Amino acid sequence: MDANSVRMRGFEEYIKVDDALSKIITRIQRSEPETIPVTESLGRIIYDDIYSPRDIPHFDRSAMDGYAVIAEDTFRSSQHKPTKLKVIGEVKVGKPPNLKVSRGEAAQIATGAPIPPKADAVVMVEYTKPFDSEVEVYSPVTPGQNISKRGEDVKKGQKIISNGKQVRPQEETMLLQCGITEARVAKRPRVAIVSTGSELVDIHTPPELGQVVSTNSYTLASLVRVYGGEPKVLGIFPDVPEELEKAIDETLKYDVGVFSGGTSVGKYDYLPSLLEKRGELIFHGVAMKPGSPAAVSFLDGKPMFSLPGYPVATMIAFTVFVAPTIRKMLGAEKLDPRVFVEAKMSRKVASTLGRRDFVRVKIEETDEGILAVPIRAGGSGVMSSMVDADGIVEIPENVEGINEAERVKVALFPHIVV
Repeated sequence: MDANSVRMRGFEEYIKVDDALSKIITRIQRSEPETIPVTESLGRIIYDDIYSPRDIPHFDRSAMDGYAVIAEDTFRSSQHKPTKLKVIGEVKVGKPPNLKVSRGEAAQIATGAPIPPKADAVVMVEYTKPFDSEVEVYSPVTPGQNISKRGEDVKKGQKIISNGKQVRPQEETMLLQCGITEARVAKRPRVAIVSTGSELVDIHTPPELGQVVSTNSYTLASLVRVYGGEPKVLGIFPDVPEELEKAIDETLKYDVGVFSGGTSVGKYDYLPSLLEKRGELIFHGVAMKPGSPAAVSFLDGKPMFSLPGYPVATMIAFTVFVAPTIRKMLGAEKLDPRVFVEAKMSRKVASTLGRRDFVRVKIEETDEGILAVPIRAGGSGVMSSMVDADGIVEIPENVEGINEAERVKVALFPHIVV
């Protein structure tokens, strides 16, 4: 669609959400890798499959405090007829054993300490009673009982983390336990963020009548971080073609460009046509609500996203189009990392056939199960509707509304822990 044709006329047709996303994702290449310390890898995307260079644990160790024994010596042990074993010494954590257990003998041992030669089980201290140089055993054990065997957790050469996996604290711990202190991860895409609009003022400036505080840049920057990118806020640019050209020039220094505002059908919405002149306009106008004026272009092989100016619309359009683009650049195993929960709709919600609606909902737990309660909102400029919501319910294009008590999937907003 010619971007100039929609100004002051409106969209003649809208592309479907899935078709629009496909047109973007099929063009996206993975970022280059970089090697970083594992201790700084939290949240990063692993670039290659990683295999353990050693067994974990790398020795047989006690899983309990107690006595290392030869299991056969305890087979007849009971509360009424305990087995007496000679205590030949103690095995401590962090030191190799300097003794060997023979039949009729036991060695005191701590949790995590290496199993001494010949011993094949550990009797928990709760089932023993020491007497001078002997110990009474009141419960039998079987060979291997209360012992963590070498390689029980991870075997040498075993794949421990797959390509595309996001590093959580547990992956970080696993890598370090396996002796891996550096990891190859995908470089974070550098995302340039531009707010457009002659009515915008800086967040530190009290707005006068007709002016709007420019918050979208900071909202988008936070979303970029959430999905794994590295944001760069370039500032506010007025609805003047020459100034917008400068903004485009600046964004081309980065991997991705994200513009908010100036993408609708108004007289001064120049941005899509300017991007089209310099590159390829993939689409302009999407069958979705909110976010329908969204447009995407490619300049010098780089994706340029033109998102609506209203904050709710720009957040949802970002989640639908920009977030999976960042995830594809990272090579993440999931383009959409959000958690989905099943719920019942608390009331009927209408929608338009042929358009995908994104309904903001609050989750409520009741005796009858989980309810998705739609947030009553006046439009895509009502930011409180996002603050009050826990997630989004999508109504597909081929569905005309959702009935009360109908089961739906709620995409929860990403949970941020600081």
